[in-house]
Amino acid sequence: MEQDNSSIVYNSKEFTEKPIQISVPEIVIMFEHFIETCDEVGIIEKPNTKIPIREENKGTKVAYKQKLSDSKSITLDPPLKELSGKAYICKSKELDEAILEKFCTELTKYFQICCSKISPDNFLSEEINSDISGLREVIELRNYLAKYTKSKQKKYQDGYLYIAAM
Repeated sequence: MEQDNSSIVYNSKEFTEKPIQISVPEIVIMFEHFIETCDEVGIIEKPNTKIPIREENKGTKVAYKQKLSDSKSITLDPPLKELSGKAYICKSKELDEAILEKFCTELTKYFQICCSKISPDNFLSEEINSDISGLREVIELRNYLAKYTKSKQKKYQDGYLYIAAM
């Protein structure tokens, strides 16, 4: 992860997984308590350094390049860095085990409550849609945390938990 003071440079090609979306209010609240121990950072998008040339100008591409090479005094300033959001990061190794255990306990209780609400009578009804969504989010969080906090692989042990706030 490329870090620039209190910001990180986001490059989607360098992230190994697609993000997990957390939207069920009860899980969001639990998650907010969990990330209080993480470092809050700004997200800076990785700037595209190539100058786009449209197809209709393809014929003038050579002339444009010639102008640039003839002009010796042109200097391009680096683009301004623009924050595109905020995130929370925490080194996997440095995660407080007590906080992780508390978060897992809360997720487990929530999981059990949601499961107890589901029966054959209401399995296909809309009344349990939020519970089903919550179960899906708990399972995704569990898989993410298991991979990045309990894995024996060095690339995960030396990695970061990355949580983008939207």
